[in-house]
Amino acid sequence: MRTTLTLEDSVADGLKRLQRRHPERTFKDLVNTTLKAGLAAEGEGIRVPFKIRALNNARPKEGLNFDCINELISQVEGDFHK
Repeated sequence: MRTTLTLEDSVADGLKRLQRRHPERTFKDLVNTTLKAGLAAEGEGIRVPFKIRALNNARPKEGLNFDCINELISQVEGDFHK
């Protein structure tokens, strides 16, 4: 999302100091990282989509029954999973 912000001089100065300490990072990245840290400190988490990627040539272990989830968990984790 693109937006325009008016920063207080002290905030802009702080971000510029951060950029001098981390010249490899863009100003945009520093602003986003700083805002995320501030949101996290206030208890606001940033939602990131959860993705599962299959391994190449991954195959299920032979002998496991995928039709009954409770039986599968027992086979993989033992009877102490409850």
